[in-house]
Amino acid sequence: MGRNTDRGTGTSALIGRRQLIAASSALGALAAPAIARAQTPADCVEDTLDRIKRTSTFNLGAREATPPYGYKDAQGNYVGFATDIAKAIHANIQKELGIVVALNYIPVTSQTRIPLLQNSTIDMEAGATVVTRARLKVVDFTVADFLTSTEVIVAASSPIQSVQDLAGKRVGVPQGGLEEAMYRQLNQSGRLKPTVTTVGFPDHPQGFTALGTGTIDAYSSDGPILYGLKDKAPDPAAWRVFDPGVNTFLQAFPIRPESSKFKRIADLTVVDLFVTGEWAKLYDKYFGPQGVSPFPMTDALKSLALINAWPEQ
Repeated sequence: MGRNTDRGTGTSALIGRRQLIAASSALGALAAPAIARAQTPADCVEDTLDRIKRTSTFNLGAREATPPYGYKDAQGNYVGFATDIAKAIHANIQKELGIVVALNYIPVTSQTRIPLLQNSTIDMEAGATVVTRARLKVVDFTVADFLTSTEVIVAASSPIQSVQDLAGKRVGVPQGGLEEAMYRQLNQSGRLKPTVTTVGFPDHPQGFTALGTGTIDAYSSDGPILYGLKDKAPDPAAWRVFDPGVNTFLQAFPIRPESSKFKRIADLTVVDLFVTGEWAKLYDKYFGPQGVSPFPMTDALKSLALINAWPEQ
């Protein structure tokens, strides 16, 4: 009786083990294709550096009319503070890969830069993009190369002198920028009464033209951009730029996420420019007294230059 019970227990145990083995095999068979699918190239996120190596092309999102960050000169060449930094990154990419990489300029605006990066039309954008928490949810950023604040340009004769004077006025802003949200927040906080009416423009020259025709009362964007518009105007003395004192933001180059190899090259390029003094030369070229858009060196910018001059070891 005891032996029969032992045999029954043994048989049950044996059957249980066989069922477990069979079930494990079946699960393995189901899991194997899933693992294989997860490892196929089509499902893997390609690092931007690998993409550049595969295509031998660096697709750079560049600005055509945003001096001094990025614009076309009289000969039709892409130049600018941000564009020149991107050229240095391109040179280091070629050095890293040991191959010739074509630099392909693709025009972008404030509206198109992020979508074109997300759909892989561009590999990086070189402009005046501010680092924000919302943008970090969809793109990565290189080490910050500049910082700025939102400023305002008006006619020299305009009574608008401060942020309070903007109340009830029509203020032009770049579409896809941060300015519209900033003025909306100022309206909602009750700081501007009556409220500001914002008018969006696809690029800065259109906004500046609207200001000249009286369609808007002021145009608002990053300080250096406004100084660039002023200095390139037929009569620079007819315009005045002022800082309403509402913010200060870091600017950096947006890149696709999960591209650590590419980001390393871009980050070290920016850092090396600070360390070697080349960043200061670019600043003087584009923002200095004789530059494209004279813009005084602020204490915040001096701090950024110190922070980004990383030690060697």
